[in-house]
Amino acid sequence: MRQMNDFSTLMVPFNIPAYLLSKVPLSHFIGIEHFPELKLIEDNWEDIRDEALALHKNSQITIKDDLPASSFYKDNRWTSFYLKNYGNDIPSAYALAPKTMALLDQLPTMNLALFACLNPGKKINNHHDPFAFSLRYSLGLSTPNSDKSGIIVNGEDYKWADGESIIFDETYFHNAYNDSDVPRIILMTDIERPLKSKFIQKIYFYFGRFFNGLFAVDNIDSSKTGIGNKLGQYLNIYKAALKRFKHWNKPLYVMTKVLLLLAVIIYFIK
Repeated sequence: MRQMNDFSTLMVPFNIPAYLLSKVPLSHFIGIEHFPELKLIEDNWEDIRDEALALHKNSQITIKDDLPASSFYKDNRWTSFYLKNYGNDIPSAYALAPKTMALLDQLPTMNLALFACLNPGKKINNHHDPFAFSLRYSLGLSTPNSDKSGIIVNGEDYKWADGESIIFDETYFHNAYNDSDVPRIILMTDIERPLKSKFIQKIYFYFGRFFNGLFAVDNIDSSKTGIGNKLGQYLNIYKAALKRFKHWNKPLYVMTKVLLLLAVIIYFIK
């Protein structure tokens, strides 16, 4: 029942063309050799690292409101600084990370980018993203450089190291952990999955631009927020109410949920 209600399940038909037309392997990890344009980032990773560290030192890699219904930011486990979000303008990125932005602007297939920090002793539980039209490219900037910090994708454990990168399919289950006593800071980006059809690729691009625009944020100006963030606040209130109901009387909560589901099924059958 939980999986049937999951957004990723609803996106399966939408993702099928991305898999069928993919120019790169459908494995969970994908070799960087398929994306030679990323050499620009690899060759200049220290400049990117220096700007990320300056932002972190000034407490500008912070909690955001871009994922209002997510637990990523809970307990200060994960913080971020947005650099690129499709066509959404982020003035603070150009002002505070000009060298990084000069590099990212040379990569038109990189649609989303941010500095992401997983704080010491924290982890992000198993999850998977709903869209197959993009791939996750992440570059280690300032990491523990040890076995205590990594990301597990489809059961395979990758350990973070400064200046080293991975590309993976984010529709596979993945989780991250930092069991060290230092922050793990990476450049986290979404790049287009290369497709055999430019027309389908354009459709995915404009959908991604629309969808991510709903959750657009600025790193400094809190008044710049997408409608998805605003609606997400009400979703949080709804989820909190359900949690209190479940805690108060779990049998009644389960019975109510089943009855509502049956009512929906009967309605559509009629």
